[in-house]
Amino acid sequence: MKKPIALMVVALVLSGCSNFVADFGIPTVRFNPVSAGPTASGYEVVFEVQSLPGSPSATLLQVNLSGSLTATIGSSVPECPPSTAADDCPKLTKTLTFASNPGLLAITGYVAQSLSGTLRTVTLPAQVIINQ
Repeated sequence: MKKPIALMVVALVLSGCSNFVADFGIPTVRFNPVSAGPTASGYEVVFEVQSLPGSPSATLLQVNLSGSLTATIGSSVPECPPSTAADDCPKLTKTLTFASNPGLLAITGYVAQSLSGTLRTVTLPAQVIINQ
């Protein structure tokens, strides 16, 4: 009788640990402006998304922009092992297209989804200006 109870307790503890760890599956990324200017299709703002050392792989669903704007990204962010130098982590280049110059545009945060399905909104400690 004690053995099945002990197994149930162990199973509950392990499932609790699994849920706890899944909460940490959100990547830490930094954003870097690349370019901004008029094109044949309108006005393009190009920026990089780079995971930081120790960040897991996940999906970057959207970036939150100044003025309560959002931009859907929907790209997978590759993991960056902890032993990697920050500048050597993988980078993604993303392009936002507008009908005309949107004026001052800054990234204020992002929404990411971990591989386990956990969603998290991350607010950046400082805005990253991607268009002046």
